[in-house]
Amino acid sequence: MSAPPARDQVRSPLLAQFALGARLALGGGREGWGRLLLTAAGVGLGVALLLFTASFPGIVQHRNQRLYLQNDTFDDGPATPTGQSVLVADADTKYRDTPIRGRVVQPEGPQASVPPGLAAFPGPGRMAVSPALADLLDEPANRLLRERLPYPVTGTIGPDGLLGPGQYSFVLGGSELSVASGAHRITEYGHLAPPKPMDPRLVLLNVVGLTVMLAPVGVFLAAAARFGGERRDRRLAALRLAGADRRMTARLAAGESLVGSMLGLVTGVALFLIGRQLIERLTVAGFSFYASDVSPQPLSAVAVILAVPVLAVGVTLLAMRRVTVDPLGVVRRSGSDRRRLWWRLALLVLGLLVIGAAMALPSGYNPAGDARDELLNPVQDTRGSLLVSFGVLLMLAAVCTLLPWLVEAVIRRADGGGLSWQLAVRRLQLGAGPAATAVTGVVVTVAGAIALQTLFMGVGQTYRLAEPDTTGYRFQQRVQFPAAGSATELAARLGRSPGVARAAGFIELNVTDPSGETWYSDTVRIADCATLAQFAALPGCRDGDAFASPIGDEPGVRYGDRPVPAGARVRAERTPGAEAAVWTMPGVITPAPRLSRVDPGIAYSGNLLLLTPGAVPPEAANGQRRVVLVAMDGAAAEPLEQLTTDVMVLSPQARTVSLSENGQDHTYLAVKRVLTAGAGLTLLLVTLSLLVGQLERLREQRRILGVLYAFGTRRRVLALSVLWQTAIPMALGLALAAAGGLLMGAVLQYTAGLDFSVEWSSMLALSGAAAASVLLVTLAGLPLVLRLMRPDALRYE
Repeated sequence: MSAPPARDQVRSPLLAQFALGARLALGGGREGWGRLLLTAAGVGLGVALLLFTASFPGIVQHRNQRLYLQNDTFDDGPATPTGQSVLVADADTKYRDTPIRGRVVQPEGPQASVPPGLAAFPGPGRMAVSPALADLLDEPANRLLRERLPYPVTGTIGPDGLLGPGQYSFVLGGSELSVASGAHRITEYGHLAPPKPMDPRLVLLNVVGLTVMLAPVGVFLAAAARFGGERRDRRLAALRLAGADRRMTARLAAGESLVGSMLGLVTGVALFLIGRQLIERLTVAGFSFYASDVSPQPLSAVAVILAVPVLAVGVTLLAMRRVTVDPLGVVRRSGSDRRRLWWRLALLVLGLLVIGAAMALPSGYNPAGDARDELLNPVQDTRGSLLVSFGVLLMLAAVCTLLPWLVEAVIRRADGGGLSWQLAVRRLQLGAGPAATAVTGVVVTVAGAIALQTLFMGVGQTYRLAEPDTTGYRFQQRVQFPAAGSATELAARLGRSPGVARAAGFIELNVTDPSGETWYSDTVRIADCATLAQFAALPGCRDGDAFASPIGDEPGVRYGDRPVPAGARVRAERTPGAEAAVWTMPGVITPAPRLSRVDPGIAYSGNLLLLTPGAVPPEAANGQRRVVLVAMDGAAAEPLEQLTTDVMVLSPQARTVSLSENGQDHTYLAVKRVLTAGAGLTLLLVTLSLLVGQLERLREQRRILGVLYAFGTRRRVLALSVLWQTAIPMALGLALAAAGGLLMGAVLQYTAGLDFSVEWSSMLALSGAAAASVLLVTLAGLPLVLRLMRPDALRYE
């Protein structure tokens, strides 16, 4: 028996119905295309955000590879020069809070390894710079930076030698480097240092932040996917008249939504590719990325591509369950049964149980699973943070599902009030679900943002150092020079710099016993009597004397070490390339009270051992750092920048350290700024979803508004009733979001081992921003309300 012709073969009814729905969507005219484009724009924004999130692991991986190449001074190579060896010295600096990576390189053989990103070594006294640093040097206002780096630029560092396009970096050719002066001899670039995991609190902050940002994206995608139109309702009613059953109409509607989601998917990929190219212009807390580094993980990308159309079809099919499509029209039903509370609270309890399970897990920090205390927090690895984020997601879902129940419970008891209030309350009593659903995204965003802000506040306090008060201190800056030259001469030269009132130079080192196994608690400073007299009240001083000055509240033992006894044999701390000197301490070490308010950087317990040059052999100073303490008088326009410039002119390897510097972790700043920007983008997405829901609800109420206006209801009353229909769920939602956010924030702070604290101003600002977004969206819908109050709104086909 021959097979029937291809045109007579029966295709899958399901696929055929989806395909017919797609054809109807594409042939819907101007209004249909407008709905498709709006859906595509909304879905595209969500898809782009999901793809950027899926790229995060790849960004971290590429950055770690680049960090590996820049780890060039950890281990020393051969003890003697070879044909492949290179001398490398750090020359990092900071210009107006902008970190600049610097290296001084000096090849020792013809086959010496060229630094990554360069084709050849820069000549002595010449440098190669990154494109970002070249632009910074060209700016007219950066005179001090040009004075700090006065070397001719003969090359550009390529991407292989940079962490990102925004990194400020230079490579300077050297001619006088030596291992004894602090340089490192290497034969290749890149040192695979032991992995340095991110601070567990930052891991928790990062994972929870991504969860909080992505949760409203699902709400937004669902709102965009179910955005309908009046023409679609009329088409579905016409198809019912032509003989289509209710299942078929639901599948046709799903086919229409599928077209919008697929267009949105293409739009999202396009937005992702455009943003990927623009990301090279973005720098966050010193972090920048190449476009090639932003690539989503294949499995994550496939999951996003598959999830979007599935979500669109699923949401549409679920929405059509509450829609009656008859030949005479479309009616959206609202259930009369009261919503159940128990399963909504069960989600909240389940989230708390998951977080509790995360805290009970053993980790690398607490392998035995011991009880939690202030020092041992079990949630200190990625696995625990992922479990905590899943618990937070369950709690956000509980907040999301509690809102319709809360609105229904409150509105059922509402009574009295003006005419606009009564119209709004009656409308909500007939069906509070759509109004509550419209503000769900905002509520989820605010609840998550409050929880994230609470965690931010606790984590930020751990990275906020108490800034010492340097008022009245004799010195405010510390400058460290490589192990070469005279500390007294360096201090004299810095003393002539603009903005410097005085300077004191000395050699600083630490000592051990001759075996090198036991460290003494003393910090040794070697200088002449005039310099030492600035640190302690010396009873009398001449060359060859030694003094011990207690530092801190409890002089003596520090971390198990012990002070140096008089007459003991000691060894200077070992410096690469310098023979560790061994000598005998003077037999008499005179106590000398420490002078108050001299050096705010000395804040530890132990002894300051002050030695004159005659008390130690000359070889003890070999390979030891030269330190100059500086007092600023503020005469220069930028005294610290001027000082740093003068220091680097003396030696590119020198470091200027502010004794009152309140440094913050750059990783924390990057995480904070990225998550803050992501939260702002999420709020924008949610506001768009709110606008979608507002337009949808107004379209559904067009005939009701037309009837009320025809019976003489004033436009102002109808407009206020529409405003109340949004304001009531929003007020209840914000109250629920505040309560849920504070609960989640308290739990997160506890899991991170932090004391509970709340920044009320930020919480009020978040709630105010959410309320303002709802008000703006409602006001944006008022023109449509006024347009619907016309006699043609009563027309019904």
